Amino acid sequence: MRDFRPALANQRRPQRVAWRAAFRRAIAAVRAFPSAGITRARAALDALVIGLGRLVRAVVRTLWRITPYVAGALCMALIPVIIVYGQRFLRTSPHFRVQEVEVSGHANVPVEEVLEVAGVANAPNLLEVDVEAVRQSLELHPWIRAAKVQRELPNKLMIAVSERQPMAQLSLGGLYLVDRRGQPFKRVWPGEEYRLPILTGLQLQDFEPDTPIERRELADRLVRTALDLLDTWRRGPLGKRISVTEVQMDPLLGHGVVLGAADPSSAGATVHLGAGNFREKLARLETVLADARRRGKRVAAVHLDDPNDPGRVAVRFRTEDEHASGAAPEREARRNRG
Repeated sequence: MRDFRPALANQRRPQRVAWRAAFRRAIAAVRAFPSAGITRARAALDALVIGLGRLVRAVVRTLWRITPYVAGALCMALIPVIIVYGQRFLRTSPHFRVQEVEVSGHANVPVEEVLEVAGVANAPNLLEVDVEAVRQSLELHPWIRAAKVQRELPNKLMIAVSERQPMAQLSLGGLYLVDRRGQPFKRVWPGEEYRLPILTGLQLQDFEPDTPIERRELADRLVRTALDLLDTWRRGPLGKRISVTEVQMDPLLGHGVVLGAADPSSAGATVHLGAGNFREKLARLETVLADARRRGKRVAAVHLDDPNDPGRVAVRFRTEDEHASGAAPEREARRNRG
């Protein structure tokens, strides 16, 4: 019986071996041409053509298979070059030079000062602006509580600032503006004028970095309470007619206020409120001042700070001599209110 296994083995050869074998047979036939004659030469040429065709198809197939990989490799090699030269073009192109800066939210800081602090006055390239660094620089300004910086392509920079709102002036040897949280944020220099109440009773040492934490917390608490008192005053009936020029702070005696000159019967009067229950105490004070106006009296001082008897009110009126000389009164009228 004929062994068929070699035939099966030949059929299983890969196609890439077939064109190589045909090519070798064609070369051998060409070499044997002088002795083989025309018939064998024609067969050799046919085999050569077939071998070359198979070779071309194999080369084309191979190139077709590796083309995606070659293209991918070229792209990967070109990406860094494109990025480098692209960034260089964008950062040097005059098309992206800052031509407009929009500043919003400012009231106490001029636009020119905002641009100077931000460092964009010289109109750099928009893509070279470090928005985070600009934001940090702006928030170092005493008036600016928070800032937001954004780019708007191709040539616009937007800056939005939130300014601190001064609520009072804190006397610490010099005057300092205080924001809503009770934090001093700016020194009041000569020539600057702010129509705000002055908080007295504390010292500069109360806010220095090396101050003991207990002392600093006490000072912060007194300032915040003073601001709460001013807010309660402004929202109440008295705040519509009478202003407060000074808030006195004392860790033991509590808080007191000095009244403005809007009401002649109470101009310059000192009101001792003590600690807490400001709304109820101001309601009693309104009654006292209305009674003084009705009687034609001028109030010098009102005491609403008796911790043992919260309903007790002590009033001291000015004498005629005090009206003329401004000397401190000696007499005191007291009355109890349940």
